[in-house]
Amino acid sequence: MKKIGFYEGSFYMLSNFSAHEVLYKGVLYKTSEHAYQVAKFEDQTLKAKIADAASAYLAREYGQSPEGRGKNIDKVATMKEIMRAKLEQHADVKRSLIETGDSIIEKNHPLDSFWGTGSDGMGENVMGKIWMELRNEISK
Repeated sequence: MKKIGFYEGSFYMLSNFSAHEVLYKGVLYKTSEHAYQVAKFEDQTLKAKIADAASAYLAREYGQSPEGRGKNIDKVATMKEIMRAKLEQHADVKRSLIETGDSIIEKNHPLDSFWGTGSDGMGENVMGKIWMELRNEISK
């Protein structure tokens, strides 16, 4: 079965770092990465810092703080909500997802073995699995 990676390349718009604003829980974020990182926190100062970050990379960096985080955040469910919002709000993302056909979608990031496939390709690939689940939903 064909595999499609989206960390870089023509399917990059599936990445949380792509330049697609996302309206999530009534707030417009610069990227889905901004939305996800903000969602992990209760501390309003940190949330504002992350939301205002100049790039998705900085939003991710600020979001690594262990302080001010919310309790009992379901990170996979939260990510799925944000990815679904991005998909529903951007026709080009939807087209790109449909173009993957029945391929296996992978976040082919060498340093991320939870959301992606990791350096050995054996990571959990949670983001890829979410994209495939969302693809199945819109194909019905």
